[in-house]
Amino acid sequence: MPIRRWLSCLPALLSGPVALAAQPVTVGWIERVRLGSEGVVVAAKLDTGADTSSLYARDLRWHGREDGEWVEFEVAGSNGEITRFERKVVRITRVKRASGAAERRPTVHMGICLGGVYRDAEVNLTDRSAFNYELLVGRRFLANYFRVDPALVYTVEPRCAQAPPR
Repeated sequence: MPIRRWLSCLPALLSGPVALAAQPVTVGWIERVRLGSEGVVVAAKLDTGADTSSLYARDLRWHGREDGEWVEFEVAGSNGEITRFERKVVRITRVKRASGAAERRPTVHMGICLGGVYRDAEVNLTDRSAFNYELLVGRRFLANYFRVDPALVYTVEPRCAQAPPR
């Protein structure tokens, strides 16, 4: 295709889904999200002050395999149902707590569906039993896709196409 003809198609290409993805969606500071192919729905705090995302992982168990370290853990959905997850550990994250002490947490890849956007994110696993929400979604997941309005809650429902299997 000659370059002129290709360039003439450019405006039509940019007016489609590519251009729409560049417009962040406004969401509240608390939203329901769906996790991975397991499809568990949890309430999440969207925190632009946190760099990464963090999930309350119950009954965390480590397993060594030929391809590295893996963890199994449970997540309680908004409906109270407990679901077991298994993920490969991609790294160990050192998180500085408010008390000043550092904590080492396993970090895994987890698919997150917020509204109509499904993205794979690095999520560190920890005990969030002292907090109100199972999941804290950090700015690495939110950046360029969402604008968080602290005056809003529960503005969207997770409506992504079925997540790819792990």
